[in-house]
Amino acid sequence: MGVDYASLGKIAGLVAFLAWLFLITYKAGQIVMNPILLVFGWNLYEARIVINNHERTSKFLSKKILPPGKYLCQEVQGSYITNGEPCND
Repeated sequence: MGVDYASLGKIAGLVAFLAWLFLITYKAGQIVMNPILLVFGWNLYEARIVINNHERTSKFLSKKILPPGKYLCQEVQGSYITNGEPCND
């Protein structure tokens, strides 16, 4: 990518692009997350999950900010999603 420093429009476009990348990285805590999910308020969490009495660490998505606790999750195409509903043991 070439930038003509004499053109204010191209410099502004580069600054906007770099700011967008920074915002994505800052909100997600990692670059891997889909930027569209960030725009619509989804958060990526890492948690210990129990499936068929086997515990493992996995990542899941939620639109709510979740404090530590137990939540009901659903697997969708290899990813886990929760609506923040607490799990009643």
